[in-house]
Amino acid sequence: MRYLIKYTKESEIKFISHLDLMRTIQRTIRRADLPIEYSKGFNPHMTISIAQPLSVGVYSSGEYMDVVFKEEMPLEEIVNLLNENAPIGIKFLDAKKVEKEENTKCPQAMAIIDEAKYKIKLKTINSEEALEGIKKLNNIKEWNTIKKSKKGEKDVDIRPLIKKISFSKEDNYIVLNSTLACGSRANLSASLLADFIKNHVDAIEKDAFVDIERIDMYALKGKIMLPLNEYF
Repeated sequence: MRYLIKYTKESEIKFISHLDLMRTIQRTIRRADLPIEYSKGFNPHMTISIAQPLSVGVYSSGEYMDVVFKEEMPLEEIVNLLNENAPIGIKFLDAKKVEKEENTKCPQAMAIIDEAKYKIKLKTINSEEALEGIKKLNNIKEWNTIKKSKKGEKDVDIRPLIKKISFSKEDNYIVLNSTLACGSRANLSASLLADFIKNHVDAIEKDAFVDIERIDMYALKGKIMLPLNEYF
């Protein structure tokens, strides 16, 4: 029985790597004594699939994973058992049973993601000047930058990958609320967007740490963009 589980990776553990997070989740499942299914073969492992790994230094209030259990369980019990055994920094929010329709394939969460929502905080030298600088930048139609991938580097216009963006001041920070392309079809990292803005707006501190929170992830169902836990 497959379940989609929503959880958080909170700010206090944002520097934990994806691999260490996976190990932590596996330990939590073992301590919770959940009937997790294992893969077949010489090196069996838990059938867990993270929807979209987070970069180190980024935290989130809306992460997802697919898990497969040997037997059906009440959804509330799954969430409660996980939270009772989870360490500080991870909270399990929701579990959904993924029903497979007859003669159809049910895609994993990682295959259906289209967008992700982020809150990005940039430290400024002068927040008024920074806000004006971002407004001017926002009037430019193309935002060309170097995007790195496994295949190398290439110059890309990231503007089409930004689905929504808004700006505001918060003390000596500029806050960007943005919805970005996310997933296997098209992807823009919040870090790349933040670096682009830092490099093009003078009143933002270039060497300051950028606070990035992923709020949630979404998939298109019909003509409606839904949070992943409302998709199935």
